[in-house]
Amino acid sequence: MDDNTRLAQMIHSHWLKHQPQMVEELTQKNLLSQALHQAQERTADLLYELISVKKMDYQAAWELATEGWALPETEALLKEPSSVNPSPSPPSSPRATSG
Repeated sequence: MDDNTRLAQMIHSHWLKHQPQMVEELTQKNLLSQALHQAQERTADLLYELISVKKMDYQAAWELATEGWALPETEALLKEPSSVNPSPSPPSSPRATSG
């Protein structure tokens, strides 16, 4: 595991406990580090959005941000045939709000 941040360790532990087969598949396809990096980036971005922009309570924001750990975007890569274009899809952005 290249991403050795506390957040990456928490995500990795969660996946090992709740999605061990997914971790094994990501490891075999050499995608675990990428998946962890994506998950921690999405978590950090969402926390910033919820706390700084939407002024949400930290605990509530943390609970919402960590819900996404169960299914990383990289899991979709595991289900695609290897002949499919390997270019990553653009990251999903938080919904724009007005007002």
